[in-house]
Amino acid sequence: MGKRNVGFLILAAFIGVLAGNILGGLLGVVFDSLGLQDNVVQKVLVDPLVKYDSGEIPLNLIVIKFKFGFSLNFNVLSLLGIGIAWYYAKYSY
Repeated sequence: MGKRNVGFLILAAFIGVLAGNILGGLLGVVFDSLGLQDNVVQKVLVDPLVKYDSGEIPLNLIVIKFKFGFSLNFNVLSLLGIGIAWYYAKYSY
């Protein structure tokens, strides 16, 4: 088992969060298509535990305008993805 650098661990955690959010989004679409909105499983697995939104920050450069924003959504599947990614990063060869 070799030593891993911090960049690899951050990348693994990011991929785990991304995979968990994608899985949660797909599960939400399946629940909506089956007509199972606002059930207990969707509230626990799909709905965000932590939701942060910084809002829009405008940048006007006279010639062009930009709007920047940042948001975070963590659900149970995201945390599960972080756990699986950490396990992979720790025990992979």
